[in-house]
Amino acid sequence: MKRGAEHSRVQRKGRERDLQTCQICGSKDHAEGHHLFDYAMGGAADEDNIVTLCHDCHQNVHKGLTSLFRF
Repeated sequence: MKRGAEHSRVQRKGRERDLQTCQICGSKDHAEGHHLFDYAMGGAADEDNIVTLCHDCHQNVHKGLTSLFRF
């Protein structure tokens, strides 16, 4: 699924909101946006659906080693 300029903007806004800080471990290295509800499965390309993770924590979420919950 190709992601356009709006998707990039939303990812950036989510990372800015989280101060480029991983919301799991607190690292500021290699901040990435992660969709709480999978974009490929219809999750919104919306800032409220983005959480900032460092690369390592992001990989652990995708491997199923870490779970995310939103309150």
